[in-house]
Amino acid sequence: MITLTSIVEVANLEHIYSGGTKALDGLSFSISKGEVVGILGPNGAGKSTTVKMLTGILKPTSGSVRVSGNEVAEHLDVVRKIIGFMPQETALYEDLTAQEILEYHAELYGVPKNEVKERVAKMLDLAGLTARKDDLVKTYSGGMKRRLALVRSILHDSELLILDEMSLGVDVQSRNLIWNQVRKMKKEGRTVLFCTNYMDEAEALADRVIVIDNGHLVAMGTPNELKRKYVGDYLIEVQIDGMESEKGFDWLEQKIQLEVEKVSDPLNGGPRTAWIRSTAGPTDLPIVISRLTESGLIVKQTSMREPSLGDVFLAITGSMLRD
Repeated sequence: MITLTSIVEVANLEHIYSGGTKALDGLSFSISKGEVVGILGPNGAGKSTTVKMLTGILKPTSGSVRVSGNEVAEHLDVVRKIIGFMPQETALYEDLTAQEILEYHAELYGVPKNEVKERVAKMLDLAGLTARKDDLVKTYSGGMKRRLALVRSILHDSELLILDEMSLGVDVQSRNLIWNQVRKMKKEGRTVLFCTNYMDEAEALADRVIVIDNGHLVAMGTPNELKRKYVGDYLIEVQIDGMESEKGFDWLEQKIQLEVEKVSDPLNGGPRTAWIRSTAGPTDLPIVISRLTESGLIVKQTSMREPSLGDVFLAITGSMLRD
């Protein structure tokens, strides 16, 4: 259950790297205990820098980062006992076995000695690695390594779990296991913060979504709130012939009297595709077709669907490639 007590408080956070690049610029947000929050943003938006601030890997240039009321930079030893961290780089000792890695982590984080054996066995079982516990990690697949990294981060019974690209490069089965563990931790009342480039992951797991771009907070809310605000209740896709490219958005919006989200250029001489925002749902579809036809355009194909978080992301951050 989400409470009104914040476990994470980020206020006016700024970070400038030594080369002068400003990765974060006045970032502020809070996370309640028991909440699952996803951070989205284009490449270079500041997601991983934010995570590094929360885990104490980097110190802010200015601003404040608190975990359970503790300023991270000042009380790092306390904070690291509260959080479990799964970095984007799996970062495992590959010449050790899974058993050895978990036992080492248990000692490092102060797990009581009389609990280590049972807790390590439980984590190996959760990760589906019991049968491979004595094999060197360098013999594991990518999915096995990510599962091991996940259970390593929760071995010490962390109150706050921070995951940076949790399912990066894993197979479907490993991804399913990781997602189920996140859901399980939410049921246990733990807090999860994760960064992801997978929109379906954020939609499936997050209570709230934070969108960062160029180091700024640009949007925040539940997935449904963001869909309604930035896209609408429905999207109509219309493939049309007979529209000159220079007419674009304004011309279409004038003709159909609905907001046009985007118009794609034709591929290999095929029809152009228009995405049209709709709040009225199916009743808008025949109106759109009628208005397009009256304008002399040939409607090749139409469809209607509810928007996804991916549509929201593109609406907020744009469709240009980021390096």
